Amino acid sequence: MLQVRNETPFSPSMFMFPDVRGMDTLYVVVKATFTFRKGRLFIAENQQPVVMADTFRGEPGQSSIRAASEAHLLKPGTDVLLEGEAHAPRGKPVASCPVLVRVGPVKQVIQVFGDRKWRGGVLSPGISSPEPFVKMPLVWERAYGGVHEVTKERVLGKASNPVGQGFCGKRGGSEMVGRALPNLEDPRQLIRSISDDPVPMGVGPVAPSWEPRKSYAGTYDEAWRTRRAPYLPLDFQAEFFQVAPAGMCARERLKGGEPVELINVSLEGVQRYTLPRCGLSVTVKIAGLFERPPLHLETVGLEPGSGRVCMTWRGAVGCDKRALKVEEARFQLLSLEGAED
Repeated sequence: MLQVRNETPFSPSMFMFPDVRGMDTLYVVVKATFTFRKGRLFIAENQQPVVMADTFRGEPGQSSIRAASEAHLLKPGTDVLLEGEAHAPRGKPVASCPVLVRVGPVKQVIQVFGDRKWRGGVLSPGISSPEPFVKMPLVWERAYGGVHEVTKERVLGKASNPVGQGFCGKRGGSEMVGRALPNLEDPRQLIRSISDDPVPMGVGPVAPSWEPRKSYAGTYDEAWRTRRAPYLPLDFQAEFFQVAPAGMCARERLKGGEPVELINVSLEGVQRYTLPRCGLSVTVKIAGLFERPPLHLETVGLEPGSGRVCMTWRGAVGCDKRALKVEEARFQLLSLEGAED
């Protein structure tokens, strides 16, 4: 019987999947949760579990992902994700304010506006003044995007964010009057007219059916069904497992120890700290032999409103025809810097 020995204060998990080559592979995962208080990080008393499946904010396929599945193959980089809200500086209502998320080399800047609509103009619709806000959800529903149902048979949409707002499609100026603009924008590419088609700006997970993830999934055609199924297609790319939006994925994996700077995403206004350095080890016993796969930091999840930081590492052990001979997995914390008990 498989035994799991967890000698860490964190949440471990294991998954058995075929890898991109179709070889049975054991994926070992460690998820560490820390709390941020008074400028310091502590090991959280309540450790967050590994997420087994995508969870949505509303109807699946019609809303954004709240928490992305952590049951998958290896990621080629490190995702930085943030769950939370924009907060007006000093808690006073503002029409607009910037948000900054920086973790090591990863940086995302978003200009957050209060609610606005397209209003009638002599030649083309103009933009109404933003309504002051104190808090604004940092969700894809508030970013640029959406769909336009031209006919029942023809639906146009922003492939990188079909749940957003502001997408024009084939609508004319009069049809856009009264429609909402996005609250979250790229400060370098602000919307000026209904014909503008900017890149959606977000800090949360990208759904697997959205671009660019969809384009990495590969080709599932007749050749795949007859020669390759149920394994991944030959043109599948591991970038599919990267769920962070553009600007929030470190192509060279983070390691821990990176500085974090968050501005206007909490009541404090500014949060600064350093990611913990965790020396982790997983020893897997398969058919009497021991394997120690390297662990890679794949996800940094930030929840500044609740003062929570999650870091997830993953390693892989090829099992080939030994999948039923996995006997034990021992998870150990060898060292920890930058966080306290």
